[in-house]
Amino acid sequence: MNTTDTPTTDRPVSGQGTPAFARVPASHYDLFVGVFVALLILSGVTAAKLFYGPTVPVLSDVFYGGGPLIFDGGAFLFPFAYIIGDILAEVYGWRRARRAILLGFAMLVLAALTYTLVSWTTPVEGFEVWDQALAPMLRITVAGFVAFLAGSLINATIVVRLKERMRERHVAFRLILSTIVGQFFDTLIFCTIAFAGTITLLELANYTFTGFLYKTLVEILIVPITLLVIRRVKASEPTYRPASSPARAAADAA
Repeated sequence: MNTTDTPTTDRPVSGQGTPAFARVPASHYDLFVGVFVALLILSGVTAAKLFYGPTVPVLSDVFYGGGPLIFDGGAFLFPFAYIIGDILAEVYGWRRARRAILLGFAMLVLAALTYTLVSWTTPVEGFEVWDQALAPMLRITVAGFVAFLAGSLINATIVVRLKERMRERHVAFRLILSTIVGQFFDTLIFCTIAFAGTITLLELANYTFTGFLYKTLVEILIVPITLLVIRRVKASEPTYRPASSPARAAADAA
């Protein structure tokens, strides 16, 4: 018998045997979840800064009176959170994707509570700037986790429900459609909660439209890479089996 497959005991016997440890299944799932949560936290912090982007001739003239586009710092990393979300939903199914989303949601709530707690402390002289930096973070974080929860669940639901019908076909179509719908609701909710009343209505419209367009285009442009990663992960996951029927697909996603 292969001893590596033998379950370990609850606790080691003194002087003999090996210590007992829980076994971790061979899977890439935990790596994707770790990156997913890290991207959410980093994007939430950097989103507190709005900055001017380039002036795009036609787009700027039509929507912004010739002025520059407006972005937030989350533009650099947040699109990749949705890409990881697509991979989780496509490869691991609804239940595992939802688990990652809820974990990310919980960490964003923890971040909001931490920012609030730190803001209540009395700073040592020279550290007052941190209170100014943390001041908008609670609102930004609340906006982030409400928008993220809505957008990510919509995104994952579309990927999984379409997979129940299409099975292994038209993966790119599922990813693009889920991105467009999920990012629309995510961006609209986030921008409204985070900055309504703090910037002009025109700036808010500029920022919302630019954010949705930019994040959606980035994710669509990276679809070929996402498809490659999905194929590699499916091939390397020992428990991944393509569904042979719609009923099987529904059972796997439940």
